[in-house]
Amino acid sequence: MKRSITWIVRITVAVALIGAIAWALRPRAIIVEAAQATRSVLEATVTAEGKTRVKDLFVVAAPVDGELERIALKAGDTVSFATVIARIWPVAPRPLDVRSRAEALAAVSAARAAIERAGAAEKEAVGALAHAESQLATARTLSSAGAVPPKDFEHAGHEVEIRRQAVEVSRAALNVARADLVRAEAAAAVWTDRAGRTATPVHSPASGRILRVLRESAGPVVAGTPLVQLGNVGAIEIVADFLTPDAMSVTPGARATIREWGGSEPLAARVRHVDPGAFTKVSALGLEEQRVPIVLDLVGEPPAAFGNDFHVNVAIVVWTGQGVLTIPSTALFRLGESWAVFVVRDGRARLTRVTVGRSDGTKSVVERGLGQGEEVVIQPSDALQDGSRVAVPAKPTQ
Repeated sequence: MKRSITWIVRITVAVALIGAIAWALRPRAIIVEAAQATRSVLEATVTAEGKTRVKDLFVVAAPVDGELERIALKAGDTVSFATVIARIWPVAPRPLDVRSRAEALAAVSAARAAIERAGAAEKEAVGALAHAESQLATARTLSSAGAVPPKDFEHAGHEVEIRRQAVEVSRAALNVARADLVRAEAAAAVWTDRAGRTATPVHSPASGRILRVLRESAGPVVAGTPLVQLGNVGAIEIVADFLTPDAMSVTPGARATIREWGGSEPLAARVRHVDPGAFTKVSALGLEEQRVPIVLDLVGEPPAAFGNDFHVNVAIVVWTGQGVLTIPSTALFRLGESWAVFVVRDGRARLTRVTVGRSDGTKSVVERGLGQGEEVVIQPSDALQDGSRVAVPAKPTQ
C-alpha cells in the first residue's frame, strides 16, 4: 500500500514538472499595436514639393551700356510705378599713356591748323566771289551798251556761280575742321568727374516690392544686364512638379492643401492649370523622372510672410470616398502580387489577403477581405507569422 502511494506521488510530481517545463518553453505572445477597420470619409491625394511664385514677376535690366551707379534699394523695399531704381552713366574715356596723349595733343594742334587753313581758304573764296561779281556788273553795263559781245556777259555770270559754290565748299571745309578740333580735344581731354555727362535713369515697370537685387555694386554694365527683381507679393501662386501618373489624375479646379509652408495650419488652394507637356528631372537618387508642372491659386489671402520661391508641400485631392472601410496604411504589406494584413483573432495573428483601393498616404481603403470592427496589426514585424500569439496592450483612457 505504501509502495502504491509512493508511485502515485512520484507520477504526480513528474507530470507537474513536465507541465511546468512545457509552460515555460511555450512561445510567448508578441506585443503588437493594432487598429480597427472603420468606415469614414477618405480623400485620396497626390503630393509633390512645390514653391511659391509671384504671378507678375519683373526683371529690370540695364537699357544701355555704361557705368552703373550703386543701387541704394534693398530687398523688401516698396517701389511705385516709374520709380527710379538705378542710374547708368556714360562710360568715361580711358586714361591715355604718354605716347597716346602726345599723339592726341598733336592731333589737336593739327586740327587747329586745319581751321586756320580752312578759314583762309574761305576768305580767299569770298574775295574771288566779290571780284567775279564786280566783273559781272561791268560786263552787264558793257553788254547793254553793245561794247562787248553777249557771250562775255554770259561767261561772267558762270564765273560768279562758280565762285559762289567755291565759297560754300570752303565754308563746309571750315565746319569739318572745327568738328575735327572738337573730336581731337575730346580724345585728349582728361575726365576727372561726371561733368558734361548725362545719366540714363532706370525706372520701375510696375508697383511692388524689390524681391532681389541682382547687381548692387557700382561698375560697368552692358545693355541687358539684370539689375533687380520685383513683383507684387500680394499675388502669389504655387507651382509644383508632379510625376506624370499623378498628374494624369489631376483636373483644373481640384481642391488642394498647401503644407509645410512654415505655418501651423495648411492653406487651401485650387488647381488653376496643368501643363500639357512634361519634362525630365533627375531625382535625389539619380533617377530620371518625367514630371508635369501644375499651377495652383490660394483660396484666401497669402500669409504676410509669403515671398517668392518659398518651399512648400502640395497635396491635391483626386478622389473622395464616403463611408468607405479604411485601415492604417502601415498595416499593409506585399504578399506576392497582392496585399495582406495580420488580423487579430482570439489572441492570434491571422494572415489575411485583402483588396486595397485608394489611399491618402495615412489610411487606405479596403475593398474586400476585412469586415468593419476587425483589428489589424500596425507595422507588423518580421517575427510575426500566421497563427503567432499576439498581445495588444490596452490603450490608456483619456
